[in-house]
Amino acid sequence: MRFYAAVALGVLALSATSARAATTRLRVSIPEFQLEGSPPPALGIQLQDGFVLGWVRAGANVLDPADTAKRLEGHPELQRCDASPCMKAIGQLLDVGYIVRVKVDVAGNSYKSVGRLFSTEGAAPGALPIATESKTCDVCTVAEARAVMLRLADALRGHIEDNAPPPLPPQPAPAAPPPRLIGPVLVAMAGALAIAAGFAVLATNGSCTATGCDENRKRSAAGGVLIGAGAALAIGGTYVTIVRSHGGDPVMGVAIALRW
Repeated sequence: MRFYAAVALGVLALSATSARAATTRLRVSIPEFQLEGSPPPALGIQLQDGFVLGWVRAGANVLDPADTAKRLEGHPELQRCDASPCMKAIGQLLDVGYIVRVKVDVAGNSYKSVGRLFSTEGAAPGALPIATESKTCDVCTVAEARAVMLRLADALRGHIEDNAPPPLPPQPAPAAPPPRLIGPVLVAMAGALAIAAGFAVLATNGSCTATGCDENRKRSAAGGVLIGAGAALAIGGTYVTIVRSHGGDPVMGVAIALRW
């Protein structure tokens, strides 16, 4: 029974760890997705969608440029600021741990994209990016350029995963309490004393005379009761002590014995 209880507690601990991991998803804001070269708006939407999808498919919670701009409407001083106080303020305001700024140069069917990753966490987030990645696609279709943006997101996310602290190990299952042996040992000792007392009473029986036979019968009955009760206590206490010392359940053992 203790084994199954320990296993159940271990499963609960793993479940709690998984629940905490689920509530601490990576949160990223993309306040800037800049396109150079005057590409058509539809192309910009395709490229931006590919970059955002690269984060979302990895389980990140992403604020795209439209969502970020909407949440920063009342704070215009933060929209173009890369200083440390601004980074920390944006992180607190948007509840994000990282900010990504992207610039894509489009020249005909050639694309060159650069992504900069900033951290908003810590006492003083750095104004310099913690990682910069670039991807180039020469003479590409729109689908190929979109795939390049996916790889750019994967490359930036790799820096976050490399710098992430190792996950906490699951809580170990609590050790089973030591078996309680004092009670059954005392019961077994009391039974042994009762047996000894019963034999002592029987030993006091004298010869059977006209007046002593009745007294002898009473002593024999008392001695027999002491011996029987003592034997029951001694056997029961010894059985419980042995079973508990081996980690078993004496009640279950008795139930199985009675069943068979």
